[in-house]
Amino acid sequence: MSEILDFYQQQQAATGFSNIPWLARLQENALADFARLGFPTRQLEDWKYTAVDSFFQQRFVMDKLGTANVDASQNDVPVGQKIALINGMIAGAEAFAASLPEGVIVQPLAQALLEHPEKIKPHLGAILQQEHGFHALNTAMLQAGLFIYLPEGVCLDEPLLLAHWQDNANQATYIRHVIVAEANSAASIIEDYQGVADCPYFTNTITEIYASPHAKLQHYKIQREGKQAYHIGHLAVMQAADSQVSSHSFSIGGKLVRSDITIRLHEPRATCLMNGIYAPAEGQHIDHHTLVTHEVPDCLSEQDYKGILTGQSRAVFNGKVVVVKDAQRTLAKQQNKNLLLSAHAEIDTKPQLEIFADDVVCTHGATVGQLDEDALFYLATRGIGRAEASRFLIQAFTTENLRTLANPALATWISKLLTQQLG
Repeated sequence: MSEILDFYQQQQAATGFSNIPWLARLQENALADFARLGFPTRQLEDWKYTAVDSFFQQRFVMDKLGTANVDASQNDVPVGQKIALINGMIAGAEAFAASLPEGVIVQPLAQALLEHPEKIKPHLGAILQQEHGFHALNTAMLQAGLFIYLPEGVCLDEPLLLAHWQDNANQATYIRHVIVAEANSAASIIEDYQGVADCPYFTNTITEIYASPHAKLQHYKIQREGKQAYHIGHLAVMQAADSQVSSHSFSIGGKLVRSDITIRLHEPRATCLMNGIYAPAEGQHIDHHTLVTHEVPDCLSEQDYKGILTGQSRAVFNGKVVVVKDAQRTLAKQQNKNLLLSAHAEIDTKPQLEIFADDVVCTHGATVGQLDEDALFYLATRGIGRAEASRFLIQAFTTENLRTLANPALATWISKLLTQQLG
């Protein structure tokens, strides 16, 4: 372990700290945390079912960022105004920003740190709680990413699409997005991650979101990395009073994927929805951990994740809800359902509730099963072959999750991706 830690510490030394004093201190502290925490192992409860040993066997190098003058034309998401992030470099941000309403900021994080530090400093590194070496390394390497700022009362009609693409073998990309939505603002933001099919690379990405009172945010994460890629991602959210945040996660790519969400309902009447579909195929490992903390009374959270596993694949889902003392009148729902389409597929699911208040309504549950043979037989009697019948049942399994997407075109497109993934 010490050798791999030394390698990434040397990578950080080659990159250096920021010239901004407060940011340099943040990076220095993160580097110290990285040395102290190290990379997670299966001895940690939250990493019990996800070993990163294969990651240790490779060396991913961070290239210095330049100027991207290429378009992510391979991106086919059917909605959204697009900014391309090619191997960590941002293309077209200035032209994109010129088309936005007055006061909206969409800038490379490095530029925004110089021009708008007062808007970023209260949130950068404050919403995410660093728990392991991947978190700490992302902060220590802080360089690439976007700052998105929505002024009070501004509502964006069209989604913002952040199109991430990697095609450099053995490259590490560290991405940090910071999103601040002021009071009564609203937007939809899509993060799409993909890369060359057989190219080994490493994506370490963190998004921090602050939702002010009455703000409404729809966040989508589409993870379809190359099948030799490593993807470690985290969405961290802080919600103020009466804010509404919806997180929609769709994960089908990558060789080893860890995609976590932590949401703090920090002021009364905040509500959040976490909706996800994951579908690993042969040789893939996809792990989702979620944590919602009800810190005050009168908040609502809902989680609904579905898994579909084929081939020799593995998935992990760990959903946790914490209701602190005096967070009365909490309403929290959580469910995780899984379909195993192969005898060699494996799922580890663990819904959790920690409740320290007494006036709450909290439910959770998990199921693991196969396609209903009676339903397949019924469809066969109607002249529908087994393969087509299986597709119908899988579509029915995910219909409820896809219906929660606000954009029908995006829901239809994701359904087609899922069909392609499952063959």
